[in-house]
Amino acid sequence: MKEIGQEKTLEEFLTGPGTREHSAHGEKHSSLFTWTGHPFTDTGLVALLLLSGKEKPEELTSKDVEKAIEFASRLYARKEWSSGYIHAMMLPNSGILMANPSMSKKRTPEAIKANLLALLSESENPNAPICEICGRRHARPKPVYRSDFPLVGTGGVPNYFPSGKDGANICSHCLFLAQMMPLVAYRLSRVLVIHAYPYELMLEFHREALDDVRKTELASVARNFRRPENFLFEKLIDIGTRLETGKLENASITLYSFVNNNQGQEVDVIYIPNPVLRFVAFAARVDRKGWSNIVKMGWRRRPSGDEVEEFKRRYPNDVYARLLSGKSILPYFIDPHGRQANSSWKLLSFYCSEVLGLDKDALEFVKGVADRIVETVEKLPDNKLSKRVRELERAEKLYQFEGFFIRVERDRQELGIPGALMSFDDFARILTSYGEDLNVSWKTVRNLLLFRIYEKLHDRLMKASEDVEEPEEEFEEGEE
Repeated sequence: MKEIGQEKTLEEFLTGPGTREHSAHGEKHSSLFTWTGHPFTDTGLVALLLLSGKEKPEELTSKDVEKAIEFASRLYARKEWSSGYIHAMMLPNSGILMANPSMSKKRTPEAIKANLLALLSESENPNAPICEICGRRHARPKPVYRSDFPLVGTGGVPNYFPSGKDGANICSHCLFLAQMMPLVAYRLSRVLVIHAYPYELMLEFHREALDDVRKTELASVARNFRRPENFLFEKLIDIGTRLETGKLENASITLYSFVNNNQGQEVDVIYIPNPVLRFVAFAARVDRKGWSNIVKMGWRRRPSGDEVEEFKRRYPNDVYARLLSGKSILPYFIDPHGRQANSSWKLLSFYCSEVLGLDKDALEFVKGVADRIVETVEKLPDNKLSKRVRELERAEKLYQFEGFFIRVERDRQELGIPGALMSFDDFARILTSYGEDLNVSWKTVRNLLLFRIYEKLHDRLMKASEDVEEPEEEFEEGEE
């Protein structure tokens, strides 16, 4: 008969010896729970910390854990949680949380509480493998399947697991944390958890979920957002107003949007590049209106004032998609139709230097050229001013871009403005220095010039006549 070790109470586990030595690596730990780097267990730990008002795992007490278990058990016993959420989306047929429909008559807060407490007092088998998640404790002798831990397989298919067994090697404590995850996960069309480092950021991202649960006693629906990336950017703006950009220097954020039920297991992993994270946080603090204008440009149709919130929740946005895929959003900083800059130069400068990687000296050089262009064209009559700017807007070929500078230089001479628009070396730099980098090409320079022109001359341009009296001057490719 298998020998069963003596069970310990939760109080004994939390207030026992100050450290416990890891049998395999000789490592010592002073707390029952710790950050593991796994999104599901870390999210469960976030739930414990938020419920207790603590910030670090080592601050948790036995009373904190017991109160969290009581809170969770009361909710999980309800049909809206058991069958409508846990069974349908996260832990199908869970025996621990009694989400299996056949357990409905026996499902009570007391029964679920007993199951959760049993996990924490479960004895370790020293012959079992080390937990694949935390590396601190021995795994449970019984393999862990998807009914108790999301996305780890159904069992019976050994080649699904790297260990070659028919389940995952997970310890009882990590398994316990996974049972706490539903409290602070967001319920969209799939389950959403936001894994972040430093781990304190996870508390910020999931605090709203627990607040919603406390108010409604239902899982948070993430303000009715349907797309996880849209919700994440909205959260970044909210949190970014309270964080300085320097505090995010080494931060990382990854979204896990998943469903784990009897129909299948699916997960989308969305990584937020650190420069994008810092840029959005910077926008939240420095130019929130400018960021909003940029985002509006990313929908297929520009929403009216009343439609903005609905668009944020329902529809994909090209600005978000390009930021996540590493593509430039510089064209969205300007609105050619309204001939206006969508943000401040400060926000544009931060984006160009921190996200695109444009050298700050190069950016100042382009800004100086733009200011000399403004100095020239602002002295033109309204119709000719509008025409000159339109030539730059329509420049889709390099020779058209070259022709714009030649025309402005001619205007400068006719107006008697002292000094050339730029030297030959500067002209060559504008046209060729950025030609090989797809993010920093001559089209990037064109957009930066337009931004500065719109910023300086927007009111005049909007008043200027759209009718050009003089015939269009066309420069053919190769014309001298």
